[in-house]
This record gives sequence, C-alpha cells and structure tokens, in this order.
Amino acid sequence: MKNSHRNARKSKVLSLLAVGILFCLVSTGLLRISFGENYGVDLTTLLRADRSVATSSSALGSEALLTKERGALVRKAAVEELISRLRNASQAASGGENFLIDFSEEERERWIRINSCKCRSELKAMYKRRKWINDVEEVNGLWDTVLEEYSKLHRICLRRVGRQNLRRFFENRKTIKGCKFAIADYSTGGGLGNKILSLTNTILYAILTQRVVLVPSSTLLPELMCEPFVGSSWLLDSKEFPIPPWDSSVQFRPIWKNHYEVYEELDKTPGASAENFQKHPPVSSIYASTMEESQYQPDSRFFCDIEQEIFKSVTWLYFTGCLYSIPKLFAIPAFRAILEELFPSRRVLTRVLRSVMLPNDFIWDRIVAADTKHLKNADRRVGLQIRYRLNQAEFSEKNSLVNQRILKCGSKYNFLPALADRNTTLQSHEEAKPSKFELKVFVASMFPGFVDFANESYVPHPKMNGEEVTLVQLSQVRTQLYGLDVDRQSLIEIFLLSFSDYLVVTPRSTFGGLAQAYGNLIPWFLEFRNDEPGTVERAPCQQAQTVDVCYQEADQVYSCPYDPSVDQKQISDVVPYIQRCLKIDALDGLQLITKDTTGEMEYPLASDSTMELLE
Repeated sequence: MKNSHRNARKSKVLSLLAVGILFCLVSTGLLRISFGENYGVDLTTLLRADRSVATSSSALGSEALLTKERGALVRKAAVEELISRLRNASQAASGGENFLIDFSEEERERWIRINSCKCRSELKAMYKRRKWINDVEEVNGLWDTVLEEYSKLHRICLRRVGRQNLRRFFENRKTIKGCKFAIADYSTGGGLGNKILSLTNTILYAILTQRVVLVPSSTLLPELMCEPFVGSSWLLDSKEFPIPPWDSSVQFRPIWKNHYEVYEELDKTPGASAENFQKHPPVSSIYASTMEESQYQPDSRFFCDIEQEIFKSVTWLYFTGCLYSIPKLFAIPAFRAILEELFPSRRVLTRVLRSVMLPNDFIWDRIVAADTKHLKNADRRVGLQIRYRLNQAEFSEKNSLVNQRILKCGSKYNFLPALADRNTTLQSHEEAKPSKFELKVFVASMFPGFVDFANESYVPHPKMNGEEVTLVQLSQVRTQLYGLDVDRQSLIEIFLLSFSDYLVVTPRSTFGGLAQAYGNLIPWFLEFRNDEPGTVERAPCQQAQTVDVCYQEADQVYSCPYDPSVDQKQISDVVPYIQRCLKIDALDGLQLITKDTTGEMEYPLASDSTMELLE
C-alpha cells in the first residue's frame, strides 16, 4: 500500500514537472507550437503532447488540477505567440530600415501633444466615483503590451507605404512582407451605436491577425475619437481611396473580390480536406476581399479556423456592417486561447472601448461640462435610455405604458424611491432621514414623454425616505437624425449614461448597449411589449445576464466544413460561456457571459467543458 501511494505521488510530481518543462520550452521559444502560420497556438498538438501526462495521473484524482495547468499553459503560450508575431511582422515590415522602426521619446511626446486625449487619463476616475457599483475592470498588462506592439506595426507599415501612396499601393496590387490591411467601415443607415460596435469588431480582429486597421473618413469616427495607435493614424480618406460600394460594376471591382470567391478557391483546392489543410495550409490568389454576407455581419464560415487560414494570404480585407460580433471571435478555435488570456472575465468590449474608442478632447470637454452642471454630487445616479423605434407612432401608442413600467421597475429593484404613503406627511419622512439624499436620473430619449410624466406625477410627491429626485434630459429630437453634430451629441449622452450606478435600457438598442459596455454595467431591459389579454401582467423589466452586448441575428451553429469536430454543432455547446441572449433583448442572438463582481461566472460553465477553469 505504501509503495502504491509512493508511486502515485511520484507520478503526480512527474506529471506536473512535464507540464512545467513544456511551459518553459514554449515560453522561451525553444519549442514553437503552431500549424502553418496559424494565428493561435495549435491546441490539438499541445493537448496531444501532454495527454499522456493527464492520463497517467487521472487515477489519482488530479485530472482537474492538470486541466487547469494545461489551460493556463495554452492561454499564456497563445498570447506570447501573438506578441511574437506582431514583433516579427514589424521587423519584416521595416525591411531592415532602422529609421522606420525608431520612434524616439521626443517623437512620442510630440505625437501625444498633437493628438491630445484627456479622456485616456481622466475616464477611470469618472467610473471609480460611483457609490453603488464596483467597477470591475480587467487588470491585465498583457493587453497593454499587445496594443503597444500593434501600434508599432501600424506605424511602421504606414511609414513604409506612405500615407499619400496608399491608393497607388492598392491600385498596383503591391505587397510588403509583414503588412496587411483591414478597412473598418459600417453600413449606412445605422446610428452611432451600430457604427462604434461594428468598427470595434474589426479593430479587435485586425489586432489578432496583425492587420493595419484603417477607418474611412466617411464613418465620421475619426472626427469623434482620439487616435488610438501611438505614432500612427487610422484615418483613411474615403474620397481618395477606392472603398468598395455595393455597385459591382465600378472601376475597382476587378481588384475587390467577394469573400465567396475566397471560399470557392478553398473548396476547389485539389484534395480539399481537413487533414490536407492541416498539413498544407491553403493560400488565396485574391488580393482584396469584401467580407460581409449582407450589410450586417460576416457569414458563418468566417468564424472557422481553415477559412481564417486562407484569409491570411489576402492583403486587403474590407469589413462593413452594423452588428456587434465579437462573441463569435471567441468561437474561432485559433483565437480562443488568446482572447481568454487577454480578457479573463470576458469583459472584452469594455476593455477595448476604454482603450481604443475614446472621445476626442472637444467631445470629452462637453461630457465633463454636462456632468458637472447636471449630475455632479449625486448620491445615486440612474440612467434611462428609452428608444421608440417607430418614432412618433410608437411613442403615441406606448408612452403611457413605458412610463408606468419605468417606475415599477425602479421600485421593484430599489433604485427609484417609492412614493410616501398618502397618510404620512413629507415632514415625518424627512425627519426620519438625517440628511438629504439626492438621486439624479439622466434620460436619453428622442421624446420628452417620461420627463414630462415624472415631473408631474412622481418628482414633486413625497418619497418614502424623503429622497430628492432630479431628472435631466439634454435632447429630444423626436426622430432619428444623422451627421457629425448628431453623433457628437449621441456620444456625450452615451457616456453620461455609462456613468450611472443603475442603467435601464431599451431592448435591441445599440445606443444603450454602448452605455452598458463603456460603463461595465449589467442593465435592466425595459419591457415594451403589451400585456396579452387574459394573461398575467408582464414584468416591467428584466435584468441582463451579462455586461456583454448581444450579437443580434447571430447564427447559433458552426458552419465549418473542414473542421468536423465543430461543424454543425451548437456554438454554446462547444464554448459554454457563449450563450443565447435573453428573449426580451433578442430572439436569435449570442453573447459572452461575463464574470460578476465577486469573480464568479454569471453563467456556470458546463462541468465537462475543457474551458471550465478560467480563473
């Protein structure tokens, strides 16, 4: 018996030692684990390498420990590999010319002065002052390192090509080793929320795939946001550069191909199969490809490893759309370990927005001024975002219903004070509370309905504990408008909403979704649907299940013909922390389930998931 225990302990020690040695080999670069030039670590190879270790120790009940160690090893190695690829791409892009690489401290300081971004240093304090919520922000220096290396690549590639020569570079179908490009456009007709979420997808994808992201001037975002990449610029002149319109007969159609043509190349490859593509990664002859299946999102095959492999050889990718799709980047096996290590709580949208999508000084000054004038010194802040999609017609029909439900929601979840009993005087309640409690409600809506209603029927009446309620609404345009001034005002109101302790939003609204993500908040969705005759009255609102925004109209099933391990499987079955959105928010969406303020997952992962130990 003693020998058995001694052998068991020895086996366990040897198993952990083997994992440690494997980690050291990977982290020092002596062992390079990938297939082809894949974006992520080849998880199959890595797991096979230490499967024998796990097997030898399973009888000892240490499988859970090894799973955790293995997962940590895979994720750490994946991020180190990403950083290495960014550095290698920068070195290749420089062509050995040191002047392209060099960026002195003096040059950095000069760039920062020219591209001032006060929000970058002041935003954190605006969230930390909240009294009713703990701002759980990713504290992960790896993302900062990745951004720094990516900024270097961005700077070198644009120096090498020359900003004024981008069009000539494209028209002549030139290439530079280490430099590939992603244009982050958006579909016209969407509001600012759609625009920012759509571009954020492309920015994160560009970083994962070492592409220089460029943002067309027609999006207006370069006039709203700070330059995010030190020493460089993401601005692409829409009037100068041949951005692909939907009309397929235009001059540059021979250069811009549709992504289906890339898939056609892949499918027509001799001996096309999962096994052959693992041995010989596919290569495309196409120089530039548009990526959207429609004006909303990439098609399902985009979220597959082999399809990602062939897109690596396409120099230019053009993305447009109006939907948020980051959750499905986690569904791509080659990216998953990287993203899990960079964003362990999966609050990826909050982290990316707060580091890359920050308002310029002109807008930030207006945000701070409005906050100081209307909302400062509140004991509690409540944000209400009310959107009537059908404009005046829906407002006229549902305004009364919505107003009542807002008050019921606030009373039920204790963020709006209940009215005092009619038989009790205000004085008695104020005497019961030693100091005045100021609650300020910021309302973002195209209509004044709730503010008018509340100022008459709610605000003047005594509250249970003598609270003083103030309502603030900055605009009421009554219809959807577009343009630079509209976007500026929208961004101001999105940030003011994000400063709230409690947030109530309209389902399926990207405007409210952005406030939710910037603010790192789990909001309440306001119920807009009418009560069914003869049924129980609907709840006035429902709290979200996560900080993450819903990826609306997302396909729920993998469509990866060259990856039989996932093809036609439910994404939520393969990646348990990607779940369906709440029905009140979207009938056909997916979202990341983030971890709550205690570090626990807001959605429990399946017990048999290989990703269950992510802490």
